Amino acid sequence: MTAQLICKLNDIIPEGGVCALIEGKQVAVFRTKDDQLFAIDNFDPFSNASVLSRGLIGGTVIKTDLEDGSVKEQEVIYIASPIYKQRFDLATGQCLDDDSVKLDCYDVSLQGDQVMISLKDAIAA
Repeated sequence: MTAQLICKLNDIIPEGGVCALIEGKQVAVFRTKDDQLFAIDNFDPFSNASVLSRGLIGGTVIKTDLEDGSVKEQEVIYIASPIYKQRFDLATGQCLDDDSVKLDCYDVSLQGDQVMISLKDAIAA
């Protein structure tokens, strides 16, 4: 499958998202203030509603204890659901509030000013 045109970059306001329907699947596409693009499932499994494209983008630092006793810090950009506020890592789809929940996420490319995505690029959950 080839990449499909979603919209133009300026159609997504910085720190905002849009919903795209690709092959019957709703995908939430986000743009950060520094023009990074992310795409994940639009379906929020906690509220059973397709609303994640309307969520709030945020950032946090996640600390992981390593076997050698040191701590690894990683910056994470997330989307917070507009319903119950669960946060999902935009790069991986992993829920930051429930380790058992992970959404599919997709590679997004920018070709000129066009935002492109393909469901074949899904990163398995």
